[in-house]
Amino acid sequence: VEVKFVRSSGPGGQNVNKVSTKADIRLNVLDAEWIPEEVRMALLEAEANRVNNAGELVVASDRTRTQKGNLEDALRKMQAMIDRAVEQVTPKAPNVEKQKRLKKTLAKAKARNKENKKRQSDKKAMRRQKSFD
Repeated sequence: VEVKFVRSSGPGGQNVNKVSTKADIRLNVLDAEWIPEEVRMALLEAEANRVNNAGELVVASDRTRTQKGNLEDALRKMQAMIDRAVEQVTPKAPNVEKQKRLKKTLAKAKARNKENKKRQSDKKAMRRQKSFD
């Protein structure tokens, strides 16, 4: 992670023209071996607008008047992006209750359809049995 501080356009009054408080952090996603490959690919795909040609994820913050506050905010943003990418690639555990409910509903629907078909079939069979002799 590369950290730079640049002049900010955020709050700060005259101080904003003198002090570099905006935090600009860059993470080379392709070289980050500590992030699993599938998470890196999900991160590059999800944050495509924040990734430059060098494969760096660029996050900036000028929310506060201090370097420390902006650095913490930018790191928090980056952590949130990585967490979202991890959630995206992590398989979700199946919900057993939901599956049972779904199975029960499908069984009822099948039975109802079968009953409707039987009723319709009986109706048509009754029409065929009539003879007018």
